Amino acid sequence: MQMLFIIPLLKTGNPYYIIVNILTDNGENTMQNEKTSVLVLAQCDLTMRETLNTRFGTRCAFTFAENGEHPTAEQLRAAAVIFGEPSEAQLAQTENLRLLQLTWAGADKYTRMENLPRSVVLANASGAFGTIIAEYAIGSLVALYRSFGRYWSNKQAHIWQKYDHAETISGKTALVLGMGDIGANVARRLKVFGAAVLGVKRTAVSAVPADFDEAHTLDALDALLPRADIVIGCLPNTHETAGLLTAERLHAMKAGAVLVNVGRGSLAGTDDLVSALQDGHLGGAALDVFETEPLPADCPLWDMENVLLTPHIAGPSFGGSADVQNTIWHICMDNLERYLTGNPLKNVVNRSEGY
Repeated sequence: MQMLFIIPLLKTGNPYYIIVNILTDNGENTMQNEKTSVLVLAQCDLTMRETLNTRFGTRCAFTFAENGEHPTAEQLRAAAVIFGEPSEAQLAQTENLRLLQLTWAGADKYTRMENLPRSVVLANASGAFGTIIAEYAIGSLVALYRSFGRYWSNKQAHIWQKYDHAETISGKTALVLGMGDIGANVARRLKVFGAAVLGVKRTAVSAVPADFDEAHTLDALDALLPRADIVIGCLPNTHETAGLLTAERLHAMKAGAVLVNVGRGSLAGTDDLVSALQDGHLGGAALDVFETEPLPADCPLWDMENVLLTPHIAGPSFGGSADVQNTIWHICMDNLERYLTGNPLKNVVNRSEGY
């Protein structure tokens, strides 16, 4: 008889799990005799398929169903491990799933799903997106401070016109909301540009990380906002962070301050953002995530000259940076190896906390 138990461990405050296989009555480990079924929904080219089969082929049976292909009900029922982002309807058809390894960093969509049993370990791809999202944040700040949007419009219209307004990141005080992988990467680059960096996170910090000048908990947010020339949102979507930047808090920022949001669109309400920009309190915004996605075509944000908009592309999983894709697959393969050998899994999502 074979039984699987999922045992939570605590390590440095983060949840780790081991999946333990109980031996049969005669002492044989049945998992050694049967290949683990792995369903790959994420984009996976031929080179990576060969890599997966070379490394795990004697222990795993891979099914590749990416690029819009729909896995069959039989494939979903058989899968013990899934790489990628299945729909809620697909999850409802799984029967043997033990590990859902996302290729995204954000996991809030899955922490709320009723069709994902607690027996399934949920892991994300945190660690793959810090660099590329941080560069987006810095690039968007430079674009706002140097009026690149206006110059681009002038280029389209063949207009040669100079603008007097120009700002630098150097000398500014930046408040980074979220001090995880993305927030730390943003802070590191802000300091290189000469900004003073304040960090905020949910849990207490015993020592200020090297990438920050100060580190605080969310309780200090109201005292920190009036100091901020720049606020950068790098937070996940949780019950504590949804609506965190209220209309009052947006107006508590320095007059002319800039908001960059690369975390989740739930951080600030669209109407509150529009109001703070229209009345001139905020000097500008760079937004990659929104309360409603796609952003409605009639939203006033589209027509604001001091607002940069992108359609949730700051941290692309596939089809973008090869470095990001390679890191995602390294995370997936590392956790698959840990799963097969009964070692603690990495990047396990705490469903109660939402990340």
